[in-house]
Amino acid sequence: MTFFLLSVLAGVLTILAPCILPLLPIVIGASGTETDRKAKPYIIIASLSVSVVVFTLLLKASTLLIEIPPSFWTWFSGGVIVLLGVVTLFPTIWNHIPWMHALHMRSNRVVGEGHRRQSAVGDVVVGAALGPVFSTCSPTYLFIIATVLPASFGVGLFYLFGFVVGLAVALAAVAFFGQKLIGRTSLNYRRAEQVKKVFGVLFILVGLAIISGVDKKIETWLLERGVGGTVLFEERLIEEVADGVPGASSNGATSNSSTSRSSGDTQAAKAADVDVPAFLVRAFPTTDFTQATPKLPDVLSGGPGKDGIPAIDDPVFVPLTSFDRPDSVQVIVLEDGGGYKVYPYNVLVWHEIVNDTVGGVPVAVTFCPLCGSAIVYDRTLPDGAVTTFGVSGALLESNLVMYDRATETLWQQSTGEALAGEHFGAELALIQFQLMTLGEVRALYPDALVLSEDTGYARDYGHNPYAGYEDSESFIFSPSELDTRYPGKDIFVAFVVGNTPVAVPWDALHTGGEYETTVEGQQIMLMKEGGELRITSESGEEVPFYFEMWFSWAVQHGDVGLVFDPRT
Repeated sequence: MTFFLLSVLAGVLTILAPCILPLLPIVIGASGTETDRKAKPYIIIASLSVSVVVFTLLLKASTLLIEIPPSFWTWFSGGVIVLLGVVTLFPTIWNHIPWMHALHMRSNRVVGEGHRRQSAVGDVVVGAALGPVFSTCSPTYLFIIATVLPASFGVGLFYLFGFVVGLAVALAAVAFFGQKLIGRTSLNYRRAEQVKKVFGVLFILVGLAIISGVDKKIETWLLERGVGGTVLFEERLIEEVADGVPGASSNGATSNSSTSRSSGDTQAAKAADVDVPAFLVRAFPTTDFTQATPKLPDVLSGGPGKDGIPAIDDPVFVPLTSFDRPDSVQVIVLEDGGGYKVYPYNVLVWHEIVNDTVGGVPVAVTFCPLCGSAIVYDRTLPDGAVTTFGVSGALLESNLVMYDRATETLWQQSTGEALAGEHFGAELALIQFQLMTLGEVRALYPDALVLSEDTGYARDYGHNPYAGYEDSESFIFSPSELDTRYPGKDIFVAFVVGNTPVAVPWDALHTGGEYETTVEGQQIMLMKEGGELRITSESGEEVPFYFEMWFSWAVQHGDVGLVFDPRT
């Protein structure tokens, strides 16, 4: 019963969450612009409440929504709200667009006609469109679907009902007082029409903010200024009552006594005692956290949630000659049969992962701007399945934590190591690539193809959101240790020989230079020519490598790794 009351409280607090505050004008605005339809906001609220329940059950009881990308809900919700604003401003707009039927926009027409005729149809659709948006704002809601609902459907549904009741009551209060407030200002028809148009503009602005992602920036701005107390309050309450929730362990992880473990893997056997961060459990309800590294409690939330930084799954490429960015832009270069594919940092910094196929090999091109790690992996999992990777929203020692979409195993980007889940203990295979500047690519491979900035996402690819970070001595997320032998953010070439990690200062390798070192009794040759680096063993085999800031490599390998600096 305690958690049911918490669920009701969470529903009430949701309207104060940073991600919901920008949407409240929809409910308030619906409250007083049509004085003869005082039930309008309550119809929206009721439809929204039903939408939350239906959306949740579809997520948990079927795979119907699994293949629908998050961007769909963004465009759907934002689009319906924009349409509401347009119809509010111009009620007769449909009379002037005779080709609407030809474009098969029947659903939008229903919304528009509903509002034009002052019927409840449009209100129901608007409420339904807001359901998926409101569903992701409460830690308690996410905790219910991640732990309680899978373990006990009846109890989970009971708690979900409590959440929806709290949400509906809070929104109804907003609507009621919104009617009172706007009713005082709408003293005559002309003023009522003016108020209606003001809210029409607000609807359009809110809808465009959702579509463009500006609402997430507003959420971040609010969080940075401390308007996230409700979320933190829920977090603390969840931790306190989790022991009494059916299906949830004391650390918030899903209880599953039937989960299999490798009998010979003692590390996996001990992982059941790992204190799994609650935000990971909520974001990855299907991940097997009984198989996890002891480092998992050190994993932090980076701010954006799961897929909050969207990976690119369908990359589009354009000729190098049409890519108008400065020669100084750094890029990852992959050989693709007889040609080359180029992945610029100015795009990668916004997406961090590009799932692609190069030379017939499924690859994940990855980049973590917080630790400068550029690495390309084979997307083939240890069991032979080919998957795609997404951004988890989590960080370990300031390094990106990825997840594979096939099993939702969590992977550390800089090591390729599975941190938790079905493939715990495995490592991803490295793919050979080059780190160059756009100018070097233009000189060497003028026919190369470049990842287009037409990604389907609204991002300012001419702007670096981490501008100045690599030149600063400070960290957004400080590592647990800092090795002062080199400046923390110097870029190093990293590779492994046998069981020995090796790091080489990138600035120490000059074009035309040949460098030799010994690792585990083997002669290792490094050669740099025309911006390209080759590392070979004494048998002539190429050694795959990647790039990473010094602090990140040192905190992971400093105790066992070898540093080779040709300058000393």
